[in-house]
Amino acid sequence: MARVSDETPRGADEAADATRGSAIKLAAEVASRLLTLATTLLLLRGLGAEGFGRLGELQVYALLLAELGELGLQNLASRALVAGTVSLGPLVRARLALFGLVAVVALGAAPFAPVLSLLLVWFALSGWAEFLGVALRCRSARVEEALVLLLLRGGGLVAAAAALALGAGLVGVAGALAVSPLPALALGAGALGRRGPLASAATAGVRDVLRASFPLAVHGGLVLLSPRVEFLVLTWMRGARETGLFLAGLNVFWFLSMVPSAVAAGAMPALTREAVVGEGPVRRRTAATLALLAAPAAVGLALLAGPLARLLLGPGYAPVDYAATARALLILAAAVPPLFLNWLLSAALIAAGRASLLPRLTATRVAAAFVLALVLIPRLGGPGAAAGIVAAEWLLCGLGARACFASAFAVPVLRPVAAGLLVTVPMALAVAGTAWSLVASVAIGALTWAATLAAVWRLRPALARELLGDSREGR
Repeated sequence: MARVSDETPRGADEAADATRGSAIKLAAEVASRLLTLATTLLLLRGLGAEGFGRLGELQVYALLLAELGELGLQNLASRALVAGTVSLGPLVRARLALFGLVAVVALGAAPFAPVLSLLLVWFALSGWAEFLGVALRCRSARVEEALVLLLLRGGGLVAAAAALALGAGLVGVAGALAVSPLPALALGAGALGRRGPLASAATAGVRDVLRASFPLAVHGGLVLLSPRVEFLVLTWMRGARETGLFLAGLNVFWFLSMVPSAVAAGAMPALTREAVVGEGPVRRRTAATLALLAAPAAVGLALLAGPLARLLLGPGYAPVDYAATARALLILAAAVPPLFLNWLLSAALIAAGRASLLPRLTATRVAAAFVLALVLIPRLGGPGAAAGIVAAEWLLCGLGARACFASAFAVPVLRPVAAGLLVTVPMALAVAGTAWSLVASVAIGALTWAATLAAVWRLRPALARELLGDSREGR
């Protein structure tokens, strides 16, 4: 931790490089998530609610099984390759060993569940492409990493479109997705081969690497499972059509998580420095930023649930189907604020050196979500699953805030959320009057929200500085 607080002649250059890297990463993340969302909409409309629900269920199982080929190695690499504690060779060998295990599972499942087997291959190969992207980032090849991610997500979109155009069913779509990461893998391997090696690192065996990555693997697996518990229970208790309609709305909720993850990642260096010093404005300012982004997203999602449901499903559905997806979106809107703040709370615990608390917090969220799902879904179906997500996210937010306070690194939660909702009132009034048109509502809502922030900045500068921070702080 001492290195964080030391000032060197290269400090300004490193800060500029970090800012540039964050901007490139955020742009790539936004673009790749949009490609993923486009793929989701394409599959929903091409397969129908029943087929999409069945595919979504198998994707969750395949994603969890594919974690056997990851086991925290990607998160370990993002730090170890820069710090020089582990070189790329042992990390690659560990991944190859784990990939062999995944290949055995995929081959064993192929005769009985071919779709699951192909989806497992898709996620495993995608994980390799993302791992190559991390290695490129550690070599300051951020543009190449961005290109790998874009080609990976774009390849999935093209593969899904081609399979649907040929009239393929679930097996055909899964097969097309399974081979879609190959161009991204080729690009990543080629770009990495053209880069010089990193500084020499300590040698380590596969067992040592896996031992070091195991805590991150536990947390990573829980993070993957956490937002999917309710969906899995819904697939067990309800039909594929209801599951597919709920999944359409849930994908919008998952898509929004891109925003807090990017903001928290960008604030991580400053949070770490603040944790070393013990005080500062970073936590307050980042919490205010996330709250100001979460409030309009939550309010807009609630007010525009109906038009958004019609856009997601497309034509040809019964009014009751549109209403089911709209109800899920309306309820999920209440989970957006804690979803955004939870990313900051996790980052703050890592910055404060309390990352060991994260698996316990996430495990508590998973257990609570499972119990809530078993109670709510039999009676309410999709709306019950959505209500369980809301309750579980707020529970995690409360536990995370308490853990930060106990770690002497408190993060404000309720005050920023209340202020963000207050600033969003004019936007809500404007959007409520144009809810008949999704495009008009989004445009008017964004303009009204921006105008409100500008008015607050001009009329109440002290309040604005409290909410947004002063750009002169920390210079």
